[in-house]
Amino acid sequence: MVKLSSFRSTMKFESLLNNFLTSGIKTAAPEIIKKIRVLNLLELVFVISSFFLGLFYFYIGAVSLFYACMIAGFMGLSTIPLLRMTHNTMLTGNFSVFILWALLIIIRWNTGGISANGLILLSWVWNAVLILLAVFVAGYLWGTIWASLVFVESGITIYLFQYGYFFNNIIPKKIIPFYSLGAYLLGLLMILLFAFLFEKDRADAIKREQEKTKMLSDSNKHLENIIERLPIPTYVLDNNHRVVQWNRACRDMTGISYQDIVGKRVCEGLSLDKEGSMADKFLYNPDIIPEEFGKSIISRSDSGSTAVKAFLPNLKGGIHSIINTAPLIDQEGNVKGVIEAIQHLSDPENMSETMFGFQNNSINDIGYPAFKIDSHGKISGWNEACEESLGYSLSRMLGQSPLLVVSKPFYPIFKQAIAYTFKKGRAIKSIECAYQTKTGQIFYALSRIEPIHDTAGELRECRVISTNITNLKIKIKKMERDTAKNNAKLSSLNNEYNLLKKNIAGFLRKKKN
Repeated sequence: MVKLSSFRSTMKFESLLNNFLTSGIKTAAPEIIKKIRVLNLLELVFVISSFFLGLFYFYIGAVSLFYACMIAGFMGLSTIPLLRMTHNTMLTGNFSVFILWALLIIIRWNTGGISANGLILLSWVWNAVLILLAVFVAGYLWGTIWASLVFVESGITIYLFQYGYFFNNIIPKKIIPFYSLGAYLLGLLMILLFAFLFEKDRADAIKREQEKTKMLSDSNKHLENIIERLPIPTYVLDNNHRVVQWNRACRDMTGISYQDIVGKRVCEGLSLDKEGSMADKFLYNPDIIPEEFGKSIISRSDSGSTAVKAFLPNLKGGIHSIINTAPLIDQEGNVKGVIEAIQHLSDPENMSETMFGFQNNSINDIGYPAFKIDSHGKISGWNEACEESLGYSLSRMLGQSPLLVVSKPFYPIFKQAIAYTFKKGRAIKSIECAYQTKTGQIFYALSRIEPIHDTAGELRECRVISTNITNLKIKIKKMERDTAKNNAKLSSLNNEYNLLKKNIAGFLRKKKN
C-alpha cells in the first residue's frame, strides 16, 4: 500500500510538472510543445537566477541593482501565466527578451560596462545570449530586430562615452575581476546551451524529414504493389503524358512490356481518338469529358474520379469497356498525374447486370470460398478458401461435377442457377445453397454466380463465390426451436388459464346458488 501510494504521488507530481511546462496545451504540434517547454524552463531559471543575483548585489551594497533584479524576476514570473493564457510563444518570447534586455542595460550602465580603457567586453557577451534567445523563441525575423536594437544600444553607449559620459561602477574593486569573469563564463555557458538547442532542433527536423520521406517512399511502394497486383488493366500517367506505372494486367492485355512503354506516351491500342487515351484527355482538360461523352458517363465524383462507357477501336479489333480515370493530387492540391483502369465489357447492353467497378476474374485472391465451372459443367478452378472450408483439395476437384459437394436438397436450384448464368450471361446476385464437406458436415452459404468472359468476349466459365452462413443458419434454427417451445408453453398456459377461469366461474355460481 505504501509503494502504491508513493507511485501515485510520483505520477501526480509528474503530471503537474508536465502541465506546468506545457502550459496546459495537449493538442499542439510537437515542435510548438517543445518550444513552450523550453520557454517555461528558461523563465523559471531566469526568475530563480534573478532572485539569487539580487541577493548578491544586496550583499555587496549595490541596492539599486538588487531592486532591478527583484522587479525583473517578478516580471519574468508573470510571463508564465501569460503564456498559459495566450499560448502565443512569439508574444511571450519577445516580452521575455525585453525583460532580459532591460535588466542587462541597467546592470551594464551601473557596473562599469565602459571604463577609461573602453568597453569591458566580458559582460557584453550577454548581447549574444539575448540575440540567440530572441531567435529561438520568436524566430529569425524578431532575432534580427533585437540584434539591430542591440547594435543601436552599443552605438549610443560608445557615443556617450566618447563625449565624456561617466559610467559609474558600483561593484567593489576587489571583486570586479571575479565578477567580470563569472559574467563572461555564464554568458558562454548560455551560448553553448542555445547552440545545443539549435543543433537539437536541426537534428529533430532532419529526423522528421527522414521519417516523412520514408513514409512517402513506403506509401509509394505500397501503392505500386497494389497497382501491379490489380487484375484490372491499370496504368498511371504523369503531367507530361508519360507512362510511369504499367501493371501486369496491362501487359497481358496489350502485349507491351513495362520496359517498352515506361517514359513514353500511351500505346495506340488504348487511344480513343487522335487526342489519345481517356487519361490524356483528362490531363488536357478534365472539364471537356462531360461535354464530349455526355450520356456515356456512368459516374462522376467530387474528387474528379470519372467512369465512362467507351469504345476502344484499336484494341483487339475494338472492344467496349468501362474506363475509370482519377487525378493524382499532391498535398497542395495540384494534379501530378492521372490513373486509369479499363474494364472490358463483353455485353455492353447489359452492363448494369454486372458487378459495377472492376471485375476480377481470378478466384485465388478472393478470401471467400470460390470455384469456377466451365461450359461443360465441370470444376475448372478451386481456391484455398474452398480447400479449407470443404476439405477437398484442388487436385481432387478439378474436372469433377460441382454436385459432388452440393447438398442433395439443393441440386435443382443450383443447376438452374448455373444454366441461367451460361444462357443469359448475367450474374445471379444471391442464392441460398448448402454444400457437404469431406467430413459430411453441412456448409450453408449465400452464393453469387458470375459469368467469366475471355478476351474475345466468349462466355467460357462462371465462378461461384460463397459466404458462410452456417452459424447464422444454426442460430435461426435454434430460434425456431425455441419459438416452437415457447409457443407450446404459451398454448399450455393459455389452456390452464381458460380451465382456471371455468373452475372459478363454476365455483362462484355454486356459491351464489
